[in-house]
Amino acid sequence: MLFDSPLRAEHQAFAALDASRRTERAAHARAALTTRRTIEIEYLPFGPADESGAPTCEVVAAFAEVELEYAAIRSDCALVDCPQRATIALRGKDRVDFVNRLVTQEIRKLSDGSVTSAFLTNRKGRIDADLVIALAGDVLLIDTLAHDVVAITDALEKMRFSEDVAIESRISTHTRIALHGPQAAAALKALGLDAPQRLATDSPSETMAWSAPLGDARAEIFRLDELGTIGFALSIPSTHVVNLWRSLVTFGARPAGWFATNTARIEAGTPYFRIDFGPTNLPAESGVLIERVSFTKGCYPGQEVVARMQHLGKPKQRLVGLRIESDALPVADAQVFAFVDGGSLGDPIGVVTSSGLAPMLGAVPVAFAMLASSCYALGTKVLVNAEGTQVAAVVTGLSFLADSTLDAAARAESGA
Repeated sequence: MLFDSPLRAEHQAFAALDASRRTERAAHARAALTTRRTIEIEYLPFGPADESGAPTCEVVAAFAEVELEYAAIRSDCALVDCPQRATIALRGKDRVDFVNRLVTQEIRKLSDGSVTSAFLTNRKGRIDADLVIALAGDVLLIDTLAHDVVAITDALEKMRFSEDVAIESRISTHTRIALHGPQAAAALKALGLDAPQRLATDSPSETMAWSAPLGDARAEIFRLDELGTIGFALSIPSTHVVNLWRSLVTFGARPAGWFATNTARIEAGTPYFRIDFGPTNLPAESGVLIERVSFTKGCYPGQEVVARMQHLGKPKQRLVGLRIESDALPVADAQVFAFVDGGSLGDPIGVVTSSGLAPMLGAVPVAFAMLASSCYALGTKVLVNAEGTQVAAVVTGLSFLADSTLDAAARAESGA
């Protein structure tokens, strides 16, 4: 497998231990088990298949009950293996200026310890990659999909001339894991990986990145609140990640799989590149334009197209949220239609990209959808295919947590 996780044995070990503990609790007076149950963990393919049709990457679906894993995200500490993510490290005195010329976000003015998001666009203004950029001491870290690392690294190398920049792909040397939940910072502190005091904060509005010693190596850690709670992404040398994983589990962090994290990120309004939008899209269509693009910085590939879309028109389509007005749950690729007066079916206007039941809203079905400009205004009523019928839904901002109908970013983009 192209992007495999070195933590598969740890996945199995935790699932077996957790099952044994639950069996023991259910047995009450029965003697402790002498052997652990064999638990078969389900993995989900992530990203494109290889030439033979085999998965190039797999993520854990769930370790145990999804409800327990989701609860850890919202009220405790969830530990997530992220083999679908990888990092690129840049060093050298020109690292910041060099990357700044290539991405949609202004990073030259960021201070040490800052984190931001950006797009890498081509000359036609289409999105080639979605990036998290962290300044951690002498390292500028680019976090992105593992499947995009080779293309990004090649693009960076082609643009490097006389700059003092060293570009290092970490796809074969480091492993990406994450911690999410109110106790995530406590978990890092317990293991001596907490931020320097000058960077420490509990405010979800603050972002930060730092490097911490990990045995004879170092770990890069950066704030990433993508699930609607405090979160940290960790780039760990693969030779050290098993011991760190075990220590975090011993601390009490609960491993969580895709089912729980996907539910949380949809609730939080976090679309994913190559799932909710992709290389055919312009930044203005992504739903996260405000977070990724600066309209006051200098040139980058595709800037004229991106700026023209912002200042002279509106995109033909845009990613939005949908709050479903029934118990039926649409699935990805479900077609969305215009809502004609009287509730009849209008023209097709888009498709659902992600969906789930939002526990924080009482298990209401919600979704992301890429909709045509005729219907993506906030508050528009639409019809969507769900469970063999068409159900009504209302267009919302992407976030279903703080404000389920009008989040600030959506208001800014729509001009409301």
